[in-house]
Amino acid sequence: MKVFGVVISGAIVGCLVGGGLAVVQVRSDLDALTTSPGSTVLVPARSDEKLPVAKVENPHYEFGKMQRGTSKSHEFVFRNEGEAPLVLRAGKASCKCTSFEVPEKAIPPGGEAMVRVEWSAQSDNGPFGQVAPVYTNDPLHSTIELRIDGTIVSARGIEPPDLLFDKIPVGESKTVEVYVMAMLQDELTMKNPQLSDASLSDRFDVAIEPVEAKDLPNKEARKGMRVRVTAKPGLPVGRFQGWLSLETNLEDAENLEIPILGQVVGDINVRGTMWNEERGAVMLGSVKGSEGGRAKVNVYVRGAEAQTTKLALKSVEPPELKVHVQEAKRIKDTLVQVPIEIEVPAGTHPMVHLDTSQGEPGRIVFTTTHPKIKELSINVLFSVER
Repeated sequence: MKVFGVVISGAIVGCLVGGGLAVVQVRSDLDALTTSPGSTVLVPARSDEKLPVAKVENPHYEFGKMQRGTSKSHEFVFRNEGEAPLVLRAGKASCKCTSFEVPEKAIPPGGEAMVRVEWSAQSDNGPFGQVAPVYTNDPLHSTIELRIDGTIVSARGIEPPDLLFDKIPVGESKTVEVYVMAMLQDELTMKNPQLSDASLSDRFDVAIEPVEAKDLPNKEARKGMRVRVTAKPGLPVGRFQGWLSLETNLEDAENLEIPILGQVVGDINVRGTMWNEERGAVMLGSVKGSEGGRAKVNVYVRGAEAQTTKLALKSVEPPELKVHVQEAKRIKDTLVQVPIEIEVPAGTHPMVHLDTSQGEPGRIVFTTTHPKIKELSINVLFSVER
C-alpha cells in the first residue's frame, strides 16, 4: 500500500486556512482496505468527492457481571451516512479472549450492518475492559474502537473451579476432576469438550459422566456431572495452561470454559534471577520499544543423560522475541548448565504478554535429545510500551 505525502507551499497554506482543512488518510487502495490504515496527512478536502461516513450509535457496551469461564456477545450497529460504499475491516483485538467479525460486503449509502463482538471471561475475578478496533474507508473515521467492559465473578456450580494438575513427573499420567452442577434447573447436558490450545488437544483425555444428586459436593444442586481429565505421558517439561470448553444447556453458560493448569517436572529445569518458580515464567517485565530488553536464565540438565542431552529451538511466540542459546557448561558429570538469553529487540511494537486478560504469556519451546524429556516449555511474561 502506498501512502502519498503532500507538500504545501506557504501561499497555498494561506488559501487553505481560509477555505478550511480536513485531516484525511490518503492511500492508493483506500477502497480495498487490503492493508492497515495509512499515515495521516493534512490535505484539503474535495467538496465534490463522494465519501462514506461511518456512524456507530454507541461504540461502548457494558456486559455487567459475568461468571468466570462463560462467554457473551454483543452486536454493534454500523451505519453508512455518506454517499459512497463503506468498507469495514477487523483490526487486532486487545486480547485473544475477545473476538469479532465484520461484514465482508461494503455497506451501501444509507445502509447498516452488524459487527458482533464476543468476550470470553477467562481472567480472574474483577473488572475487565477490552477494545476491538474496526478500520474503515471513511477518511474522517478511519479507526473506530468498540469497547466492552464488565466484572468477572466466580462461577457457581463448578467445584473445584480449576482443573489443577500441580506437578506431574515426566513420562507419567495424572487424572483430575471437577463437578459441573445445575443450581436452578432440573436438566443438565454437556457435550463437545475442546481444549483451547491445539498443541495440548492430543495430550489429554476427557470423560463426562452423570452423578447422583446425593453425591454432588453442593447439596443445593439439582443436577450434576463429573468431568475427568487425564494428562497423558509426553507433555513437555514446564508449565502448561489452557481452557477446557464445554457446550451446556446452562443459562448464561452455553459455552462453559474451565481452566487447566499444571507443571511437568523432570531432570531438566530452569533457574535464574529473572525466573519465577511459582509462576513458571521468565519475568522480563515492561520494556520500552525504542530500547528493547533482555533476560538471562539457565537451563540445567541433571542425571546420567546430562552430558549427551542437547537443546534445539522449536518455536517462539510471539515471533518478535529472539532467543540465543549459548554454549553448554559442564558443572560435573551429572550436571550441565545451558545459558539462554531472551531478547526483545529495540524497535519492537507495543504488545502485552503478561498472562492477563490483556494478553497471554510468551512461550519458548525447545526439543531435547533426552530419552524421557522430548520438549521443554518456557513462558515469558513481558510487555512493550511506546
